[in-house]
Amino acid sequence: MSMKKISRRDFLKAASIVTVAGTLTACGGGSSASTSAVASGSTAAAGGKYKIALSNAFMGNDWRQIMIKCAEVAATKEPYASKLDLTIINSENSAEAQSAAIDAMVEQGYNAILVDASSSSALLPSIKRAQDAGIVVVSFDSVVIADGVYTVQTDFISMVEAWAKYLCNKCGEGAKIAVDTGMPGSTNGNTIYEAAMSVFQDSNMNIVSEFASQYADGVCQEQLASVLAANPDLDGIFCQAYVESCYSALTQAGMDMIPISAFDTNLGMKTMLNNDLDAIIGNNCPGLSVIALDVAVRVLDGETVEQDTLVTPGIFVNEKDADIDVGLPSTVVKLGENVWEDVPDGMDWPALPADFDTITLTIDEISNYTA
Repeated sequence: MSMKKISRRDFLKAASIVTVAGTLTACGGGSSASTSAVASGSTAAAGGKYKIALSNAFMGNDWRQIMIKCAEVAATKEPYASKLDLTIINSENSAEAQSAAIDAMVEQGYNAILVDASSSSALLPSIKRAQDAGIVVVSFDSVVIADGVYTVQTDFISMVEAWAKYLCNKCGEGAKIAVDTGMPGSTNGNTIYEAAMSVFQDSNMNIVSEFASQYADGVCQEQLASVLAANPDLDGIFCQAYVESCYSALTQAGMDMIPISAFDTNLGMKTMLNNDLDAIIGNNCPGLSVIALDVAVRVLDGETVEQDTLVTPGIFVNEKDADIDVGLPSTVVKLGENVWEDVPDGMDWPALPADFDTITLTIDEISNYTA
């Protein structure tokens, strides 16, 4: 997994950006606004430290909680600990609530704001007000595109092209595939769907059904149950949820396992490894928050920083599939290296790309992310 610089125009043209309802999350209300200070334990700049806030509008899944934990741990390590105070601000899962939170941060005099956005458009006015106040804004994961806003995001196009190529290889040309559209209306869901469909069309794959997992295990299983009932001869599943979701649905339907693509969870990796599944897993590293923090610090330090950072995803397969060419380097799933018996099922590892060498995060430091 690596990071690379991109042309914002080229990536966004490919991604077909639209309004976001949330990234890799199920829609739903969050808790009321809450804050927690990290490093010195104060939201006020002290001793020349930068005041940096992370604005998040959803805590309803493991990925967002791990993302927050990564930022909290990173802020206690050098070179960040002596340079900044980080405050985490979780608002309700709405653009209105997050906009109000950002406006409050402007009034409180932060030097930089890191934003995992609830909307790619509705936050623009509050972000513009932050910029007008001289605040550095870094948008990550679910990004906001605006002049002067730095962005950090995963290269979903390359990831899903790898998923689709894997399924084409394992299932064969013309195979019957069910395709998960993800979260209706979301930027990443649309990007993933369109990139996959392009590969499937080139290989003459037969898309017999579409479903929307909403990136949620329960919804995915329910949706797949209907798909499998109508298509008992299905050859493969392109899923935007998790391996364990597909495994459970196939098992409950009394069907043999078929090739699967999915996002990373520790349970999914264990399920793939323990059952020797034909599966490919993509990692949207939760340490995007740390990369965004690093961008903010370097900008505040006066460095010249690229406007956009695109992170190449991790790709994981079983050893039997290590030689399949999917267009990205793949890593073999191994117990104790990238999957564990004793960490939460929803853990998403690795937390950071291999070529991010400013700090390291260990599994022990971030696996206790649950409240």
